[in-house]
Amino acid sequence: MLEGEIIKFYRQKAGLTQEQLGKGICTLSYVSKIERGQTACSSEIIALLSERLHIDIEKELNRLENIENQLHRWHKAIIMRKLKDVEETYNELKKIPFIDFSQYAAFYQLLQARYYILKADSEKTYAILQYVEQNSPNLPPYEKNLLRHVWGIYYICNCITSKNENHQKAIKILREINKDEYGNLEYTYDLALAYYCIDSKIMAYAYAEKALRYFRETNNSIMAITAESMMLLQIGNDKYLDLEELAESYQNLIYHSELLHAPEKKGMLLNNLGNEYFKRKDYAGAHRFYKDALHLADNSSVIYINRLYNCLESSLEGKLLQKTVMLKKAQEGIFLAKKLKNRFYQLLFKLLIYRIENKLDLYYNFIEKDALPYFQSNEHTTFINKFAKELYNYYIEMKQHEKVVQISKILIHGK
Repeated sequence: MLEGEIIKFYRQKAGLTQEQLGKGICTLSYVSKIERGQTACSSEIIALLSERLHIDIEKELNRLENIENQLHRWHKAIIMRKLKDVEETYNELKKIPFIDFSQYAAFYQLLQARYYILKADSEKTYAILQYVEQNSPNLPPYEKNLLRHVWGIYYICNCITSKNENHQKAIKILREINKDEYGNLEYTYDLALAYYCIDSKIMAYAYAEKALRYFRETNNSIMAITAESMMLLQIGNDKYLDLEELAESYQNLIYHSELLHAPEKKGMLLNNLGNEYFKRKDYAGAHRFYKDALHLADNSSVIYINRLYNCLESSLEGKLLQKTVMLKKAQEGIFLAKKLKNRFYQLLFKLLIYRIENKLDLYYNFIEKDALPYFQSNEHTTFINKFAKELYNYYIEMKQHEKVVQISKILIHGK
């Protein structure tokens, strides 16, 4: 009985005991049964209790009965990445005073966790997930699968600065989702992303394709672009694929991003296209796309730092900018990385500066003493291989055979 939930909430908020609330109206045991929904009580009793609590019971009932619909609307807005609707619906929900004490509390809290993921607030996300697990051990099937989904997204979002085991955790928990109970196949994209993180191209492509079908069926254009871009990332590794054909596919997605007024997606696609040109050593082409992507990023974000690094690396490889210009921008990168407490990019920009200044002894020493140990401890496989190979070739040239053997072990075992 919904009236009971409302009465209980406002009684506790008013600091009244059940006996105090019922005095002159009904017995303590009767109030207890009302609050637990164990009795059908008269409208007169409810009206008297409501009057004592100074609430409009009809208004509160309408609020409570509408909560589930509002929560599903909020979830849909999050899935569709309609950020304005996300904020508006959240503001509406926060005005419902008893939402955290209702039967929908866990659902609301899990969606709050998803909201904070969108806000890149991993601490609040983790705190909410822990709270739900500890305080709601018997979740309904939908919420149980939503909890798995949000944990999976949380682990993926912490991939950049955390160990590779988080990718595996994400895959394990996302694969436990019962798609029939949950119905939200959006999680197949998150599985694709998790597989991409561990360089499992076939699985990443397969799940991205499933996600693309789902997003098209549900008219989720923004996420359809995201899923298709994930598929392009996988096929882009095919050395026999024509770059012009690949670039045309990217340009098509960029065009649709512009139609949807989605600059963040356009920036992602431009950056990815830049990566394709960089891999093929077309540094001028790469720099052009990296630069366009950089202009679409928030200059206080990790995304901005990543794109700034890409711009500078392509400039250095292609000898496209003056040394003084590159050094100034690299110092900006280090400053922003420190501000965001991002050790990963502090190291990369430091290495870039040594290369720009042509201080190769300092460069290789910094790789050995600082950068490579960090990449190993955080299991950044791509950067372990990249910098270990550079050290290996350097030690061969310097005829430091003992160090050649040490680096060989890293290249063989990947750590």
